[in-house]
Amino acid sequence: MELSAQSSTDYLIVDATISSTRNDTQVDIRTLVSEFIIFEHIEKPYLTGRLSFKEEENILQDVDFQGGEKLTITIQHLEETVSANTITKEFLIDKIENIIRVDERTEFVMLHLIEYHVFDSSGQNISKSYNGSPTSIIKTIIEDFLDKEVLIEGVDDVKDMKVIIPNLNPIEAGAWLNKRATTSDGLPFFFFSALGVDNLILKDLEKMLTQVPINVEQPYIYAPSAGDGNEIVKRYLIQRYRYESQENLLKIMRNGHVGAKYVFHDTFKGIPTNVDFDVDNVFKTLIVKNALGGENSRYNHSPEFKIKDKKIGQHTSKVISQIASSGAYDTTGTTFKSYQDEKTVGGQAKKINRDSLKEFLVKSPLVITVRGREFITGDANYTVGKTIRLRFLDTNPYLDDQTAKFDLKKSGDYLIMTAKHVFSDEGVATELTCGRVASLGVEAEL
Repeated sequence: MELSAQSSTDYLIVDATISSTRNDTQVDIRTLVSEFIIFEHIEKPYLTGRLSFKEEENILQDVDFQGGEKLTITIQHLEETVSANTITKEFLIDKIENIIRVDERTEFVMLHLIEYHVFDSSGQNISKSYNGSPTSIIKTIIEDFLDKEVLIEGVDDVKDMKVIIPNLNPIEAGAWLNKRATTSDGLPFFFFSALGVDNLILKDLEKMLTQVPINVEQPYIYAPSAGDGNEIVKRYLIQRYRYESQENLLKIMRNGHVGAKYVFHDTFKGIPTNVDFDVDNVFKTLIVKNALGGENSRYNHSPEFKIKDKKIGQHTSKVISQIASSGAYDTTGTTFKSYQDEKTVGGQAKKINRDSLKEFLVKSPLVITVRGREFITGDANYTVGKTIRLRFLDTNPYLDDQTAKFDLKKSGDYLIMTAKHVFSDEGVATELTCGRVASLGVEAEL
């Protein structure tokens, strides 16, 4: 696939080079690429991908694929106003997924890719003591061992933790520490890599839920007939959508994230701490923070739903026992917390809030496909961890005065959880998995 500036597609592959240090080989496959897919995930500090190319000139033989080869790829946006924007990424080729024989002389090779700093991380091991907040320790580890900048958006509640990294590589250590990172209200942090930026990102859910949508002035809309009109409107059309594994309240209850009793056994004091968890209290906190889209919003849990005349959040649907500790690093003049150390019931509750909110965020994931060109400009706004505004017409689409009527259940602001960018001869399309913890209320203005 050789794309030029005169092509009808939205992008140009400027560079696609496979290099192997094993035999000191570099192969340019730019003109041979048939499809290239990049995956972003809000809980993965690295990108993954797939690339298919037409096998010519004995590339497999020359490179001698054994795993560990590097792919450097540069994509340039072809929109006239942003034609200078390019995205360059380095991937490790960790395996050949498939080889498809088309005819006697033609075959296509599919490579699986993972961002190159994962390879760098896998070759290192950390057994070292650190102190500070979980996010600050993550930042120190990643920048020291992987030479990747980490951008922190949010403030840790835990500021004085001391840990010994238990023989983990840098990315494993980051994921382990992030399980301990929460805001003062128990909202989780997400640790991820994004297509539009070179650094890794640590960002808390409160900032995500209160940020301005990337398309606040022009919502993406599912209205196929609108594609015949204004060009600007066409840019923001939802081509198709689907729901995945929606509304599984029973699973969340069984996991202890609606109503439950948590018992934390302190190995130092020998005294258990009991926490009665009711998710309704978590959502009430978010309402106060104005993180649910307004007072009329309906969050992804019905507080009035009852079982035997008792609200479900007040039921002890599960009793969960966990090992905790305290005082491990208490010395004269210092009061560092260990990894599991929390001195108050409120501190332990924050850890529960974190896991519960993560489950409710993906309770009703909405997957949409949109035109991909806005998401390959190198703009840090158009990526995972950002908020997107969506509008869906009601199945009964018009009010009495022929004004468009929107579906309040589907419409609203969503958090982009994953992004799948598909580059092909037909252009680039982006599939977004979107989550939220509340839907619009009946009095919402659209």
